[in-house]
Order: sequence, then C-alpha cells, then structure tokens
Amino acid sequence: MNLKFYICSLVRKFVLKISKHSYLHSINVIKNIMKTLFSILFCLVALNVFSQKASQYDNIPLNTAADFRKAEPQVILAADYVYSTPIDKENINRKNAISFVMKWMAGTSDYSFGMDETIVKISNSDSEILGIYFISLAKYALSKGKGTDREELKYNAYSMMATYCENPANNFRMRGEVKKMVDAKNQGKLKEFLDSKQKK
Repeated sequence: MNLKFYICSLVRKFVLKISKHSYLHSINVIKNIMKTLFSILFCLVALNVFSQKASQYDNIPLNTAADFRKAEPQVILAADYVYSTPIDKENINRKNAISFVMKWMAGTSDYSFGMDETIVKISNSDSEILGIYFISLAKYALSKGKGTDREELKYNAYSMMATYCENPANNFRMRGEVKKMVDAKNQGKLKEFLDSKQKK
C-alpha cells in the first residue's frame, strides 16, 4: 500500500474515532494515533538518514527520562547544524545529526511532537523534506521550552521549513506543495495554506 495513502487513512480513522467516543477515551486515541504516525514517518526518514558508520552521537545515552533531558544541549547543536547546512546526501555528519535528533524526539517525555496529515501532503514522502520538518519542530520546541502550544509549534515549524527550502544555498529544488507553502509564507498566508491542507 502507498505510504502516503496509508498515513492519510490512519488520520481519517482517528477523526471518526474521536466523534464516537468520550473525551477521555479520545485523548488516548489521539496519543495512540500520533505515536503510530510518528513511527511511520520516523521509519521513512530513517531508511535514508541512518548511517552505518560511527557517529559522534553514539556515546550520548538516550535510555532514561534524565538522559533525554541531559541530551537537550546536544540536540540543539545537532539541529542547528542540520538547519545551517545544505542538503547533501554525501554528508554523513548531517545524516548522523538528523538521526540523533529524531531518536531524541521519539523518546523524550518532556515534549510532544504530534504528526498530522499536512506534512504527508506537503512532503509527498520526500525524506529530505521530512527530515527538515523534524529538525524545525525540534529547534522551535527547544527554543521555547516545555508547554509550547501545539498550533504555535506547528505553524513555526512549517515557517522555518519554508525558509530553509527557499534558500538557494540549501540545494533544494522547490516544486509541488513545498513551493506553494513557500509562496504562501511570503504572501503572509501560511496559516491559511496549512488550514486548507487539513480540510481536504
């Protein structure tokens, strides 16, 4: 089954479940669906960025809640590095940095990185775009601290992603939904663009 179609189907099932259950049960449904979506997208990017070579991040433990908190300064540095360097499939250091940030995102209990159908539509399963999206989420969340509003996090992650993609120095050829997103941002209509993706 096409990955994009599968993820979209999961989101639609989630919406139907929310309408049929109590509020408290719906919260659990949300958490389970979001974990599933995150895992799928995580695996998609992992297939393209995880390196078999030794990494400078290998010695940073990510086993306990305390480990994840202690690793936050390194996560910030790794995210900053990725965001400040161009897309380059031969850059192992960049791949390792994305891998490390994503591992932290998948395991931290202090931040919630819920996925939505929007990124599936915009990325069209492009691992490079998904990688930048994850990096943007992590960068903004850590810059604001715990308790950041979900909608604020989402909007600013897309804004950061658009800024990265439109920079010619980053070696990304804009096309499709990504170009539409960048155009919307530059026209001050990014929120409307994102909202339209949720409605379709």
